Order: sequence, then structure tokens, then C-alpha cells
Amino acid sequence: MDEEKQLKGALSWQYKPRHTESCLGDEVCSYLEQRDRTFMKNAAIVDAWKAVVPPTLQPFCRLDKRTGNTLYLQAEPGPYMHQAQMLSGELLDKIKQRAPRCGIQKIKVIPIKNNNRE
Repeated sequence: MDEEKQLKGALSWQYKPRHTESCLGDEVCSYLEQRDRTFMKNAAIVDAWKAVVPPTLQPFCRLDKRTGNTLYLQAEPGPYMHQAQMLSGELLDKIKQRAPRCGIQKIKVIPIKNNNRE
């Protein structure tokens, strides 16, 4: 009996998770509602990107990420990267026109990370 009390005392400090159940659909809706604004901004950037990038550059250049107000583009090294860098100001202006609320202030061109284009 004394051993049981000691064992209970030793284990009573441990965190006991709450057993809650929730519907997966409700969790997904909640997650999406919290991030809706960011999703909408990023979707607008992708839509604008598809519309403004020149067809000759599309196979060699793609969106990478958005960090703060900077949009990163990946481009094949060499002439395609140079072309993307030369057009970055014009692309930025066109993206701002098509998606004025996206908040992009700068475009940075980086080398493509791998050759597996998706």
C-alpha cells in the first residue's frame, strides 16, 4: 500500500493530455480561416505571375517563395537568369498592377535549385 502511494506521488506531476475529439473537417476549416488572407495574397501572386511572365521565359523560370515583401524566382543559370534579372523590375510593376494587395516590393532572382521542374 505504501508503495502505491509513492508511485502515485511520483507520477502525479506528469502532464496528462486532454482527450478531445473534433471533426477533421472542422479543424481544416478553422486552419484555412486563420490563414485565408495569406492564401489569397499568394494565390493572387501566382495568378499574376502566370499572366505576366513572357512565354519564352516560362519553361526556364518559376516562383520559389515569398519572404516578407520579397518574391524569390528561380531561373536556369546563364542567359535565362540574366533575362529574368533584367525583367524583374517590369515583372514587379505588372504583378503590382494585377495584384495590388499582395505587398510585393522586391523580386530577387536565384539559380534554380534542381532540374526537376514540376
